[in-house]
Amino acid sequence: MDLSLDDLVHAVHDTDLGRVPLGGHEPAYPDFERSEHERRWARFARLLEMHGAEAAILTQEESVRYLTGYNSVIWGVGRWLPTVLLATADPADAVLLPSAFDLGAASGTSWVPTIDGHLDATELPAKLAQHCSRLGIDTDRIAMETGAGAVIALPWPVADAVVELAGRCPIDFTLGLSALRMVKSDAELERIRRIVTATTNAYGAGITAARAGMTERELVGIVAARMHELGASAGTRPTFLNCVSGRGRHAVIDTPASDHVMADGEIVFLDGGGGSDGYMSDIIRLISIGEPSPQAEHYAGVALDALEATISAVRPGATASELFRAGREVFADAGVVDVSGGLAGHGIGMDIWERPFIRDHTADPAEDVHLRPGMTMSLEPLFFPADDDGAMGVFVFEHQVLVTDSGVEVLSQDVEAKLWRA
Repeated sequence: MDLSLDDLVHAVHDTDLGRVPLGGHEPAYPDFERSEHERRWARFARLLEMHGAEAAILTQEESVRYLTGYNSVIWGVGRWLPTVLLATADPADAVLLPSAFDLGAASGTSWVPTIDGHLDATELPAKLAQHCSRLGIDTDRIAMETGAGAVIALPWPVADAVVELAGRCPIDFTLGLSALRMVKSDAELERIRRIVTATTNAYGAGITAARAGMTERELVGIVAARMHELGASAGTRPTFLNCVSGRGRHAVIDTPASDHVMADGEIVFLDGGGGSDGYMSDIIRLISIGEPSPQAEHYAGVALDALEATISAVRPGATASELFRAGREVFADAGVVDVSGGLAGHGIGMDIWERPFIRDHTADPAEDVHLRPGMTMSLEPLFFPADDDGAMGVFVFEHQVLVTDSGVEVLSQDVEAKLWRA
């Protein structure tokens, strides 16, 4: 049976599946309360059933941490010291296979009953085979993260051997994992609110400090420092910010800040955010150094109108495609021709980009999910106007929002979406 994102979200979030007793041990430094993981596992078990899978082999930080609480900066060197989770519907069967180098963090942060460290990543296929045999798992019914938006985070010879263990045709669990994490709990939203508030206030500090003669790098340094003062946390989800200003820089929109000196008349594009205890922010603001040109003011107004239309379309039951069309209609009415990217936003949570993607899903209807309360997104309808001299800039504002029972809450409204004057 082909499963859509909507099918999966409906199955695990539109009804209360209760909690599954975890077993295992009480970690000294849990990521969340035990009840949070018990609810997550109940949904995970339902997804396994829907996929016809007996077990999942998971290797990505977000998936493993979400289910087990295993929290370590070792994920930052995961290409050298990878971790694997073997998970069935019964959490008492869960097996966490971290590097033996990190057994302390695995035991100290995760409740998982069986933690089996490896001295070398090449040991992982044999260890997985042993645990599958011990648990009586049919290896032809193993699910893995194999679809778009996911990776098997193992060195290729190891990954190849693990796929061989799964009969060379593992069940793709990527959409299921996206659905599992798509609706946030109150505990998750607390972390998201914290990092969004830190980011907006840090952007405010940057806007106040911006001036002609300052470099992009200096501006980003002010913003990043303030973010960490206000709640961004060190870990594997660090501060990420890009900043470009002036015609010569707008074409490389996603490059890191440079030593370019900002000058009067330039539009500064500031994009990004950071992490707080594993949860992310992503916000865009524009700053004019001195007075903007009438054309820049016009384009900024169009971008703001498109963002407001997109946000106004957010409500339970609306689809991602409907949000996309709302912003596009504003661009069409304004006569904007060069609308680039085909993307007007994305889900956000433990990762910067998560499902749902705010775009036209005519070609991939299985991705066109109906919104539910508890979903968090960063909305950013954008366009790149140009004249005979090339790119004038990227005109876009990005708000981070929460779908509520009655509509939408803009989480990032502490710093207004407008063309700020420095």
